[in-house]
This record gives sequence, C-alpha cells and structure tokens, in this order.
Amino acid sequence: MKLKPFFEAHPVFRYEEFAAYMRSHGITRPASCRQQLSYHHKAGNLIHIRKFLYAVKPVSMKEEDYWIDPYLIAAKASSNGILAYHTALELLGLAYASFDEMTFLVDSPSHVFSYAGQRFRPVIFPKALLNQHSSEFGVETIKRQGIEIKLTGVERTIVDVLDRPDLGGGWEEVWRSLDNVIQIDVDKLIEYTLLLNNATVVSKVGYFLEQRPPHLMVDQAYIQRLLPYIPKQPLYMNRNRREKGKYVEKWKLIVPFEIIERQWEEPYVEDI
Repeated sequence: MKLKPFFEAHPVFRYEEFAAYMRSHGITRPASCRQQLSYHHKAGNLIHIRKFLYAVKPVSMKEEDYWIDPYLIAAKASSNGILAYHTALELLGLAYASFDEMTFLVDSPSHVFSYAGQRFRPVIFPKALLNQHSSEFGVETIKRQGIEIKLTGVERTIVDVLDRPDLGGGWEEVWRSLDNVIQIDVDKLIEYTLLLNNATVVSKVGYFLEQRPPHLMVDQAYIQRLLPYIPKQPLYMNRNRREKGKYVEKWKLIVPFEIIERQWEEPYVEDI
C-alpha cells in the first residue's frame, strides 16, 4: 500500500486520520498503523510533534530546519479543536499584532504545549455552549495548505475576545483589532451573545456596539434587544482585574479608562 497520497494530502495529521486511511485500504490492526508511523518517523519522513500528532517532512531537510504551519498544528492538536480568540483574529485578518501563542477550543481538558518556539493553548468551550449543544455556533471552515480547519467567525470572535480579553491580547490589542472590523452580521452577533448566558458579556457587547464608527453604526433596535439581559448591579468590564474606570450606567458597566480614553493612541501634536 502506498502512503505517498496520504502524506501529500495531509502535511499535518492526527493518528486517527492515518488509521482511517489505513482502514480504507483494508488494514485494521492498530499495531500495523503504529508500525508504519514508527518506520516513517525513523526514516525521516515524519516529525512527531506530540502524542497523536504528526507532520510530513521532506527527506532532504533536517527537522530543525523545516517550518510547520503553527495554525495547522493548533487545528490538529485535538480531534475537535476550533481556532479561536486572538488566533482567530489573526486568521480573519483583524489582529493588530501577531502573537507566538495559538489558542484553540476543546471540549475536554488538555495541556498547553510548545513546539518550535510557539505556544499552543487549549481552552475549554464556555459551559453554556456545551449545555446547549451549540459549541459550533458561528464557526467557519477554511482551507490552509489543502487542509480544512475550523475557526470562530467574525461575530463570534468579537464576542469571545470581549468576554476573555486575556485570550485576545489585552484591552489595547482587542480594541485595536476590532477597529479593523468593516462588516458584521449584528443578528448573529447578538444571538451568540445571548447564547453565552452571561450578563457581563451582554453589557460589554452592548457598550462595544455603541462605540462603532459611522460606517458600522448599529441600529438602536438591535441594541435594545440586549438591555433586558444586562446585570442588575454594576460590574467591572474585566472582573478579574478591578481597574479604575468610568461607570456607564446604561450598561451597568465600569469601563477601564484605558478604553474610554483610548490611551494607546498617540496624542495629537500640531506641526511646528
């Protein structure tokens, strides 16, 4: 049986994918799969990145010289991973800066790992999504090096980084990145926001929508849909870091001065 077609179509792959290919050719014994992988690893055809995860390597190159797309590693690091948070911002072309950490969603606990100077961080899906069997709401599929990978779409990513700014690079990175959004499906964004069943997230999304520039002006009718779900008591925008800020009564939200004043922007100085 020739493995070249599989290796050509799967520059990065999981053991389960390889086993399925072997079964399609009549080889069902797990030991046979392991033997083939071990043989090609020793022969220099494969790089064993971590348990169950492999990359195909040109024989003529040394492992340390071969660049493996980190987005593919993150996408294949678990059997059901979805690229999210700042990693999704990067793939969507919205991120203000690039990071050396890849973040992906999983439905069960998994360990952080590193490869070639890149950190890979699994994050469990929000509990509300798992409870409602909605973990793939707002998820898109794209192709990269011929491999289909999943990532959160624009609307879901906006809500996710507002919910978890720590996974979006902090408030400055989140706000600068979201300034790059040129079009959103507000219905989808609000539907996903309410799925999370989190009053603080509702307030953050409502505040964010009201700050949009004229070309992204959101009709007040949409914003009104969020108001019944805001907190009853004032809450900090970042509940883990009670930063000084301005109280926005409409959203029962204490917004950090960093955001209110956009402190990352350079002050205007007249030409002399």
